[in-house]
Amino acid sequence: MKIRKFIIVFLMSIIAFTEIPQAIFTSDSYKQGVYNISGVNEFSATAKLITPNNVTSLIIIDSNSNQKFYKRFDTEDEVINLGVIKNGDIIAIVGKGEIAITLAK
Repeated sequence: MKIRKFIIVFLMSIIAFTEIPQAIFTSDSYKQGVYNISGVNEFSATAKLITPNNVTSLIIIDSNSNQKFYKRFDTEDEVINLGVIKNGDIIAIVGKGEIAITLAK
């Protein structure tokens, strides 16, 4: 009987005090593809092309399917402010190059 009470209290405390983990957007480099931003609070970011001689485009589409940013990267290490990126936005990268997206401080 004591074990049963212990198990019930243990399971209830695990459920009550457990937090749902959130994905943390970190600075990283991204290749060609479509990236869905979800599970994060809004943040400001910058981007730059890190591969020389590879023209690459970056497009940001908001949650209402409206294009809110477009940039064609053709110069290495040119830093561009992406503005505020919100939960539900989509980032599309087109081209052979890699783009580094860094959180702005």
